[in-house]
Amino acid sequence: MNWRDEWIGMPEFVQDEKKPFSAINIRFRNQDDLNNFANLIGQKLTPKTKSIWFPELEKRQRGLWVIDES
Repeated sequence: MNWRDEWIGMPEFVQDEKKPFSAINIRFRNQDDLNNFANLIGQKLTPKTKSIWFPELEKRQRGLWVIDES
C-alpha cells in the first residue's frame, strides 16, 4: 500500500521549527564549576552535555518538544 494513495484529501502538515531566541557558549574550568552552574539553573549537566534549553523543556509529546511560552 502506498501512503500517497491514503493521504488523498488529508490536510497539509506544517510544523514550525522552534529556533532559539539566543544562544551562548559557556566554558567551565573544572567539574566543580560545571556542577555549580548546573545547580544554579536547576538542570542536570555533564561534561558530555552539548546544549540545553532554558528554562528546561517540560516534556516531549509525540516527538515534538513542548515549550511553555506563557
